[in-house]
Amino acid sequence: MLGAVLALVGCDQPEPDAPDLPDDQAKQENAQQRVLAGKVMYRERMAMPPEATVTVTLADVSRMDAPARMIAEQHIDNPGNVPVPFALRYDKSFADNDHPMAYAVRAEIRDGNGRLLWTTTQRHTVELGDKEANQNMTIMLERVANEAPAQPVTGKAQAKAGGASFWAVGNEPGWHLAVYPEKRLVFVWDYGNNSMTTPNPGAKTEGTETIYMASSEAGSLKVEISEQDCEDVMSGEAFPYQVKVTRNSTLYSGCGQDL
Repeated sequence: MLGAVLALVGCDQPEPDAPDLPDDQAKQENAQQRVLAGKVMYRERMAMPPEATVTVTLADVSRMDAPARMIAEQHIDNPGNVPVPFALRYDKSFADNDHPMAYAVRAEIRDGNGRLLWTTTQRHTVELGDKEANQNMTIMLERVANEAPAQPVTGKAQAKAGGASFWAVGNEPGWHLAVYPEKRLVFVWDYGNNSMTTPNPGAKTEGTETIYMASSEAGSLKVEISEQDCEDVMSGEAFPYQVKVTRNSTLYSGCGQDL
């Protein structure tokens, strides 16, 4: 009889809680993520080549003194024709950030050999967490005739023809720098609306960094060139140098190359 009672009591004991299932874990992860959705377009009435790939990225571009930080990226293989829908998943902590941040979306299309066909030519800013503003956003791409730098070739070509040995470019606002050996430094900013020319004071080398400390009646110009790989945020073009230009107290960050 006692054994039967104990057996009944044992049957009445509640079962231990079951461990979280993979589905529960997936739900928790999804709760920590948000989605930035939209479509990629281009104006030409032509199909993409076979084996094309569309790449869409979301980056933090709020710091001018540092390379853009990648937040989300999506590769879409064999997308067919435009429009190409995309969905970038990012951690919701970026949307809840108390500090002012700047986020931008860029896209590009490459063929099966990696040749750039279409790319972003203007900045597409977004406010993370603002569902209405980001819903069904359209990224319009421009066709690339060949794998030329996104920065206007004429500016760099003219600088090289004039004897420049180094060229640097940056964005937000658009700027470029040309270094003419033993002659001058020419800095152009605000998308070409302003310029500054100083005598070339000669370069100083500190480790792998080259520094120019120049000045003129218009003010001071400090150029820091570091031997570190650099990628232009807007065009995706790769450069062998990271460049910082300080005009008076304003800092500009970008990429550079020898001419």
